[in-house]
Amino acid sequence: MDAFADTLAARLDRAPAALKEGLREREVNRRLLWFLLLRAAVASALTGVALFKGLLFPELQVPAGGLFACALILLGADGLFWLHYRSSVGEGPQSFLLKAERNLQAQIVLDFLVLAYLVFECGGIESPLAYFFLFHNALSCLFFRRRVSLAHTLLSISILVALEALRRAGAVPERHFIAVASWPTPAVPSRVSAYYLSGLSFFYLAAWYLVSTITERLRLREHQLEEKIDELLEVDRTKTRYMLVTTHELKAPFAAIQSYAEVLLDGYAGELSPKAREILERVQVRCQKLLGMLKDMIRLSNITTTKERRGALATGLIDLGLVGREAVEPFRESAARKGISFDFSRLEGGRHLIEGNLEQIQILLSNIVGNAVSYSHSGTTVRLWAEHSSGAEELCVANRGLVVRPEHAEKVFLEYFRSEEAVKANPNGTGLGLAIARQIIGVHRGRIGMETDEKGETVVRMRFPRTFL
Repeated sequence: MDAFADTLAARLDRAPAALKEGLREREVNRRLLWFLLLRAAVASALTGVALFKGLLFPELQVPAGGLFACALILLGADGLFWLHYRSSVGEGPQSFLLKAERNLQAQIVLDFLVLAYLVFECGGIESPLAYFFLFHNALSCLFFRRRVSLAHTLLSISILVALEALRRAGAVPERHFIAVASWPTPAVPSRVSAYYLSGLSFFYLAAWYLVSTITERLRLREHQLEEKIDELLEVDRTKTRYMLVTTHELKAPFAAIQSYAEVLLDGYAGELSPKAREILERVQVRCQKLLGMLKDMIRLSNITTTKERRGALATGLIDLGLVGREAVEPFRESAARKGISFDFSRLEGGRHLIEGNLEQIQILLSNIVGNAVSYSHSGTTVRLWAEHSSGAEELCVANRGLVVRPEHAEKVFLEYFRSEEAVKANPNGTGLGLAIARQIIGVHRGRIGMETDEKGETVVRMRFPRTFL
């Protein structure tokens, strides 16, 4: 049921991803959509009761026409509230929050009016519907500050007091929750009505105090958590800047060491003994590995920085089918040495288009395809295919080779994580390729996952939204 409601909320959602980066904005957006869905469900329930009232609830005094009218009012208002929501999501976070809160205020007041009518028709304060105000009061505590939620609570109490006062003054007819023709309908004494109202008021205020106190504490914790997250992000940015400077400074010395090793190996400094040549060849291999790691670290730092300023990233329309085929070309020679072939039969060009940064997508696929070739068994096939998804495109790369354990499915995307099997299969790996892939996917608001199925095939699934924002 929750998954169905989440799907409906996602279809109503019109807020861009940039608007939902803040915790407060994301929560208000989600709650507003759920409120709209809940109202539509209540309207449907009222329609059902109106249609089958004579069969299921013949003793209820509320007329079927009144129930139909309430359902139509709720549905019509729902449409207006959603249109107002659509117009507010195109603005900045502050404006959105202000308009969303006004939207919710108007929704609560409207619901109170409709509920007041239903409470009156179903017997006033003796009706169980009188307690339905509590639901909105609790939601008000979640949406608004204590003084606003208190105002809503006092408004609900005032509505019940006004209904009872009007009934006592004879301004409205007497109503009871259950009315049977053969039963007498004695008037409720004033003293009993006062007990009812006092009990309801105490219950409403006690519920408001408990819920608002809990939500205020949660808001305080939420604020503290946001501050800690900001501190951690600043520490991470400092670490990234330091790593970027350090790797740039280390790159030149290692390149010089590699150049000197090449000069010596080429014989420009005289003939080398077999032992000296062996040592220099090892030095050259280590330098190549370290230079590759430094390049990956610089690339990871640059992508992490790009993630913080996505608006400055150049984007365009990308054909995943075409980019997927191109990503294979640099690895054909190494794949041929292992007898590995490629299968593009399900990777059609022109059908899987997304908006993104071409250079980053090429880096991403180069890392994924490179891993697939490195960790595949000899004589196997690396398969690439794309699939349509709801509002997104999926690109998959599959190979037969190194098995990814379920407990490593998430860890493989962490920086420098390498399982024992991965180290044995490819000792020269840096442990940064999949971390870079995860960062690029994050920049593009997508998802990446890896798993090995029961047939022993390891599949990397990359899900890209069709639009960059």
